Amino acid sequence: MENISLVAVLDVISDQNALILFKTIAQTSGNSDLLRTKLNITRKQYYSRISSLLKTGLVKRTGGRYSLTVFGEIVYEATTTLEKAFSSEYYWKLKALDSFDSTSSQNHVMSSDERNKIIQVLLKDDHNLRKILSST
Repeated sequence: MENISLVAVLDVISDQNALILFKTIAQTSGNSDLLRTKLNITRKQYYSRISSLLKTGLVKRTGGRYSLTVFGEIVYEATTTLEKAFSSEYYWKLKALDSFDSTSSQNHVMSSDERNKIIQVLLKDDHNLRKILSST
């Protein structure tokens, strides 16, 4: 992997079929025939997406099977965290947290302890999101 940029990685996974393929590789054994039929895309579309995933260092091929690289595992974890934040359940919890931050009056600025307590309550079932928000 030579000088792969964030923009290049985001460009690859911004394609819906490439993202589905990437996630499917992460969640399965990476059998190429199974991957192509599951996506219901043409052979050319499949190989174009696989090629992009390979070039950006997200995926590797070993013995006819695709799997995530260590870098790919990190990107996969980030995409699952983002997807969770976009879900309706978490989106509204995050909006609620924003409203607490913006309603702090001049007389009372929310302390980091108060903010962290709210984060713990709102996001009690997601350690990853709590960790991200508690560090800000």
